[in-house]
Amino acid sequence: GFRPQAGGIQQRTLTLIDGGPAGAYNLALVDLQDVERVEVLKGPASALYGSSAMGGVVNVVTRRSRGAPAGSVAATYGSYATTELAARAGGALVGGVDGDVSLRLYEQGNNYRIGEGNAFRGAVGGDSARKIYPARNKPDRWVGDTAGDGIARDFTTFRTRSGAARLGGSLGGGLRADVRGELFRADDVLSPGDVYAIGTASPGDARKNVDRRTADVAVTGAVGAHAPLARAYAARERAENYDAPGSNSFVSFGSEIGTVGAQLQDAVQLGEHALVAGVDYTRADAESQRFARQEGAVNEIGTFSPNSRVSSLAAFAETRLRFAGGRLTGHVGGRLDRVTLDLRSTPFRPDVTAGSETFPVFNPSGGVQLDLGRGVRAHATAGRAFVAPDAFGRAGFSQTVANNVAAITVGNPALDPERSVTVDAGVGVARPRQGLDADVTYFRTTVEDRITRARASFTAATRPTTAAGTQVGRVETSVNAGEATITGLEARAGYDVGRAAGRPFSFRLFGNATRIFRAEERTPAASIDAARFARARGFDAAQLFDAFVFGDTAVVSPIRNVADLTVTSGLEYDDLRRVSGRLAGRYVGHRRDTDFTDAADVSDVEYPPFLVLDLTAGVRLARRYQLTALVSNLTDENYYEKRGYNLPGRTLQLRLSAGF
Repeated sequence: GFRPQAGGIQQRTLTLIDGGPAGAYNLALVDLQDVERVEVLKGPASALYGSSAMGGVVNVVTRRSRGAPAGSVAATYGSYATTELAARAGGALVGGVDGDVSLRLYEQGNNYRIGEGNAFRGAVGGDSARKIYPARNKPDRWVGDTAGDGIARDFTTFRTRSGAARLGGSLGGGLRADVRGELFRADDVLSPGDVYAIGTASPGDARKNVDRRTADVAVTGAVGAHAPLARAYAARERAENYDAPGSNSFVSFGSEIGTVGAQLQDAVQLGEHALVAGVDYTRADAESQRFARQEGAVNEIGTFSPNSRVSSLAAFAETRLRFAGGRLTGHVGGRLDRVTLDLRSTPFRPDVTAGSETFPVFNPSGGVQLDLGRGVRAHATAGRAFVAPDAFGRAGFSQTVANNVAAITVGNPALDPERSVTVDAGVGVARPRQGLDADVTYFRTTVEDRITRARASFTAATRPTTAAGTQVGRVETSVNAGEATITGLEARAGYDVGRAAGRPFSFRLFGNATRIFRAEERTPAASIDAARFARARGFDAAQLFDAFVFGDTAVVSPIRNVADLTVTSGLEYDDLRRVSGRLAGRYVGHRRDTDFTDAADVSDVEYPPFLVLDLTAGVRLARRYQLTALVSNLTDENYYEKRGYNLPGRTLQLRLSAGF
C-alpha cells in the first residue's frame, strides 16, 4: 500500500532478521545465503513494531541447525563470466552447543548485455512510454522505449563477499542463548545507469564501496506457560562514493547509518488464548561527510544532510484469542512509542543548529478469522501505523547569509508523524489433501498528515529583519498538509495436481496478483503568509507556525512507482527423487514516475508494462550431488524496473552442489 522507497532511516516497510530490526537500509546488502525462509506480514504493523512498519514487515529467518552436523558447498558459473562459490555448515557441536556458518563469494566479471529478443514486448504494449506534463504546458506524448536493444551495458561488473556465523546453546531451565553476526562487503561498485554511461559528460563517475555488519545476542526459551525473549543488537551500514574513475580519484562522499537496540518480551499462554507484551528501544544514527579537492589537497566540506538521530522507547501488547475450538480466532493489540528526533552538530555546517524534539504515538490493531468449514475461512484486519518525520523537518534550523540577506529553513516542532489506517477483508480456502490453496483480499489504505513544504519569499522592499539586523529574503518549513488513498485487490491460488491425484510427485500451478483500483496523493498548495511579516522588525522563525496558508484545491497525482497490475504465476515440478523444475513469469503493468533520463524535457513518465520468464531445472546426480540450470529472462526481454537502468537480457547459469 505504499510506494517503494530507498535510503534514509525513516522507511515505510520494515525489514527484520529473526524478528529484530535488520539495520539494513540498502536491501542489496542482505545476503540470503544463510536464510531458511522469508516471512511477509502485509498491512500496517506499527502496533507491534513501531515506526517504519506502515507498509508491512519482511522477516528474514536464518538457519538454526541443532541436529547432526551437515552442510553443503556449491560452485556456479554463468553468463557474463559470473562465478559464485558458496558453503554452509551447521549442527550440534559439543556440550550442548550448536552453530551455523556460511560464506559466499560472488563476481560478475563482464558487463552484461541488455535483452533484444523481446518476444512479449508487442503483446503487452511494452514498446513505448508516455511522457506526461503535470503542469499542462505541453500535450502528453508517446515516445519509443526500445533503446538499448542488445547492447552491452557498461559499468555492470561487480564483486561481493559475505558471511554469517551463529553460536548457541542451552542455559538450563528451558532457556538458551544465541550469538550471531553478519558481514557483507562490495568494493568498487559501478553505476550502470544512463546518467554515467559512456558518451555522457561524466562516464563511470558513480563508484562506491559498501559494507554492512551486524551483531545480535538473544536469550529465548519456554518456561511453563511463558516464552520469554531478551535481545540486544547492533548494525552498521557504510558507503564510500568516489568522485571519478581512475587511480587519482578520492572519496567525495561517505555515509554511515548505525542502528542499536534491545527487546524484552514475554508470550504467555492463557488457556486457549495468549498474551504477548514487552518493551523495546531502537536508535538509528545517520552521519555523512563530503570532500573536495582544493589546491591539490582533499579537504572536508559541508555535507548535504545534517547528522541526525531517531530513537524510540516503546511498550506493546497483543492478545491472541481462540474460541470454539479454533474456528474463531482474532487478535487485538497496541503500541505506545516515545519518539525522539535529534538534529546533531555537523562539521562544516555552521548554518545548522542542533535541536531535539520528543513526541508520543499510539497505534492499535485488530483482526479476526472465522472458519466457515470445509477449509473455507473469512478474515478481516484493521490497523493504524505511522512513520516519524526526519529530524531536520521537526527540530532543524539552517540559515545561509549573502550580502546581509538570509535564507532560512526551520523545522516545525508541531509537525506530526505521517499516519495511515489500513483495513482489509477477504475469503480463503485451504484443502491440503486436494492440493488447493487460494485467497482473495480487498484492501484500503488512507494516509493523513503527509508532510510537504511551505515557503515565503520577500522582495527587497518587504524583507523582514531579525533581531541581529539581518534581512530575510526567504523562509521555508515543513507542514502536514497532504493525504493519500490506495485501494486494491490481492489474489493468490495454488493447485498441486500430484497431491490431488494421490501420486508420488508434485506438479503445482500457482498464481499471485495485485490489482490497484485507486492510488493517488492529494496535496493542497501550502505557503506562508508573507504579507504578515513584511518589513517586520525582530523577526523570529518561530512566528511562522501560525501563518500557514492552504489552497482551497488540492493537487491530485498518482502515487508513483506503484503498478496498476502485478502478476506472478507459473508451474513447478518435483518427482521427490531426482528431477525438479520451475517455470515462473512476472508481469508488471503501468507505473508513473519522474523522468530523470531527459533533463532537456522535464516531465513525468508512464512506464510500459513488461513480462519476463525464469526457468530452473535440477537433477540429482547421486545421493549428495545435484546439478542445477538457471535461465533468467528466458525470452531475452529489454526491460527495467527504473527507467535508465535496463536489466540483463537472457542469462544462463550452471550450479553444481554437494551435501555432506
